[in-house]
Amino acid sequence: MTDKLRSALLLVVLLSQAGFGQARVVSAPPEPSLLVLTGQWSRESILGDLRELRTDRDYLELRVWGGFTLTTRTQGIVLRRSAGRWSAFLARVLRCEIQIPVSVGDTASRETMHRYIAAARRECGSPPTNVGPGTQIITSDSLLVERLDLPDSVVESAWTAADRAGVFDLPGRVDRGRTIDDAFMYVVELRRGSDYRASSIEHVDPAETEADRKIKDVYAALNRVLPPDVVLKP
Repeated sequence: MTDKLRSALLLVVLLSQAGFGQARVVSAPPEPSLLVLTGQWSRESILGDLRELRTDRDYLELRVWGGFTLTTRTQGIVLRRSAGRWSAFLARVLRCEIQIPVSVGDTASRETMHRYIAAARRECGSPPTNVGPGTQIITSDSLLVERLDLPDSVVESAWTAADRAGVFDLPGRVDRGRTIDDAFMYVVELRRGSDYRASSIEHVDPAETEADRKIKDVYAALNRVLPPDVVLKP
């Protein structure tokens, strides 16, 4: 084997092992969508934006979010297979708030507001008290990510159930011809190698389409890895 051929083969091997950059979007809901929120939360957490992760060809990750209503908390369940190993995470969205004088908020620069937002995130879960006239509430959401202590077999079983439920067949959205106000929403993000898929679908009961049935089954498949008191129900 010549040195030139050996170098060419080595280059092919290196390229085949290199991670992918930005994912190829196979399907996704039209913007604006809730992916703006899930992407922002994820980028600011240890999860990272699923569309931007550098992955290898065998990488697999499924994120299923539920909530997004005025009265329901929002959380996501993550199943990940990397380097042949499975892991799972629970991601909970926390509301973070602080109060400042209105006079300060009206004149604050963007840099100052960013500092207030950072301060709000240090107060997550502790809403302001004694809010009176002349005060302004600064709010921000933060994602608390907890790795679940689960055997590979349990996580893989949940993935298999989601796959059988049709997670690869979900459309970006369901066109209903009407608006459903403050509905519990499912957001599904799926990355396999360099391919990215996403769906944003309302919870309707009874199901109106095949996609409605599939999204419920996918959500149930991932919730099976959580303790009953942590499961978020529509």
